[in-house]
Amino acid sequence: MNITSRPGRGLSPLILAASLATALPSFSAIVFTNANLEGSPAVQAGVPTGWEFVPFDAPFNLATLANLATGDIVDANGPAQASGLFGAAHSGTTFYAGLHAVTNPQTFQEGLQQTVSGFTVGQEYSFSFFQANVGHTNRQDDSGSWRVYADGVLINTTAPTTSPLAWNDPDKATSLLWEERTVTFTATSESMTLSFLAFDTD
Repeated sequence: MNITSRPGRGLSPLILAASLATALPSFSAIVFTNANLEGSPAVQAGVPTGWEFVPFDAPFNLATLANLATGDIVDANGPAQASGLFGAAHSGTTFYAGLHAVTNPQTFQEGLQQTVSGFTVGQEYSFSFFQANVGHTNRQDDSGSWRVYADGVLINTTAPTTSPLAWNDPDKATSLLWEERTVTFTATSESMTLSFLAFDTD
């Protein structure tokens, strides 16, 4: 995913998947590391190379325990087909899936983040990414969003994506509904941490 400046404009109960994509036409692009979210699917929680989990104790993360704040690297085969945790990536071969769910007394909220440098303070920037709803045997809600933060400040809650496929539909391995979302924000520092947390109002 590239972040691009926009001169003159003034100073993803559910599992979501994200595939970060090329942004708007570039004026001065600032590039994310591993924008395709490539990694190795595993039974345990995983984060794509160059990214890190959003810590459960970050003030803006709703997760109540550390193991409730980790997501998964997913491809067409897994990591857990029997549970519905599989799907076709938007680009590349893998993507990241995060969960937001409340199972009293605990709350899951999984996400990933990356620190990006090269911003000009006061400049407006935009980036785009694709989101899909993957579903899971225990989280069968068919829609959801991502909350996006810049240095811990909420800058966008994306419009929800609703999946036409059931959580266990084998067609997920070849086709998911991926929808593009664009986020615009004003840089407050030369280096900023951009965080993505799965979110569902249900």
